Amino acid sequence: MKRYSQLADLESLLLEIPDENIRAYAGEAIASYSAGAYRSAIVSIWIAVVYDLYQKFRYLDEQFGDPAAKQCLQEIEKIRKNPDKKQVSAWERTILDKAFNDVKMLTSIEYEHLDRIQQDRHRCAHPVLDAEGFLFQPSPELGRSHIRTAIENLLSQPPIIGKAAGDALIRDVEGQYFPNDLEGVKNALFSRHLLPASDKYRQNLFKLCLKKILFLEPDNKWIIDRYLRSLECLIKEFRTNFESLNRATIKNIMEKTKDDRFSALAVLLNIEDTLWNETPPLIQEKFKAFLKQKDNERYKIYVISIFPEFKNELLISYQKNMNDSTKQDLIPTFIRGNIIEKAPHLVEVIVRDNIDVFMDSKTYHAGRLNAAEHIKPIIPILQADDIDYLINKIIERKLGDQLIDCAFVMEDVFKNTINKFPEKLPLWKEFYDQKKDKWGSMDNFEQLIANAEKQS
Repeated sequence: MKRYSQLADLESLLLEIPDENIRAYAGEAIASYSAGAYRSAIVSIWIAVVYDLYQKFRYLDEQFGDPAAKQCLQEIEKIRKNPDKKQVSAWERTILDKAFNDVKMLTSIEYEHLDRIQQDRHRCAHPVLDAEGFLFQPSPELGRSHIRTAIENLLSQPPIIGKAAGDALIRDVEGQYFPNDLEGVKNALFSRHLLPASDKYRQNLFKLCLKKILFLEPDNKWIIDRYLRSLECLIKEFRTNFESLNRATIKNIMEKTKDDRFSALAVLLNIEDTLWNETPPLIQEKFKAFLKQKDNERYKIYVISIFPEFKNELLISYQKNMNDSTKQDLIPTFIRGNIIEKAPHLVEVIVRDNIDVFMDSKTYHAGRLNAAEHIKPIIPILQADDIDYLINKIIERKLGDQLIDCAFVMEDVFKNTINKFPEKLPLWKEFYDQKKDKWGSMDNFEQLIANAEKQS
């Protein structure tokens, strides 16, 4: 019964190997194991390892232009074409070392495990005698262990694994061309780093991002922000993997947070506020002291779900203490921190305050300036009720029409909100009818409304 369960366990591992050819070679090893041919099983699984490494070299070369993989392939082809047939198989003896030392596909532990398979393969394939003159005879446990090790550490893994996964992510995130917007980051991750992968692979990426955000070099806010966006994408796509991370490991990472990374910690807690529970008390106290410092309002906004008492504090500060420049600097924080969902009343008050400043424009110059500085920045956080408020205020305005030159910003509002709130089209038509003969530069509005009607 035990033998059957062990065999079934090995056969279930085959399903984790994505490449059909590699799966077939591993299947031969399992078939040999089931028949009691343990020498043959070890030889077969080593063949699967060699072929898998070769295929992954090709993939890295063809898909990503990896120079180390390309160099290894060229050396392999040179050996294979060597007229001296005794040297044809020489590349098989060095491919594991090249995967570890040159292409850096393996961690040191993974390399050691696979190297044991290679050593035992040589003992199985050649008449190697021990001190007593007996041939090497592998045990069933050794054969089974080698098959499992090969599948779990290599055959079931994507082309970039182990330490190399972290090295590749670091190269890309800290490189010149890595995107800075969330959608671009997501595309970059999925094109190279989120190929079919194991839970362990993803968990390593989670831990690397956390370390880079909180204490590892470089101390560059733009690079740290890229890791924040990368982590945000990873958590959204693979939350189960994130939640399965060892809590003690997370606490150990949080404990190493550097004092000059508290601004990054604020954004991190906005992305995943459950990390606050894993933050050691000393770091929590230091972080609270950081939030109390002058001009740190935007960081309080990021952690408003953890400290709801900040809502009223921020409202009072916004309405009584902040200058216009500071107020405008907060708008990107509302967008980045998704504060519309976390503190909708706070956002509504701030949006209405911006609209009121625009409506109180006393000169044509002030109207244009306030349109650019108070309406344009809040467009991404406008809600349906805000559009009602803005348009109705314009229609009902009793003062002289100092907003006559502001059609440009209303076009931007329309274009960026009509798909989200198509039910506001009748109100937009009323606005256009009211202002088409009074405001300048309204020619585009008629076409914009016509296009929206066709789509509705």
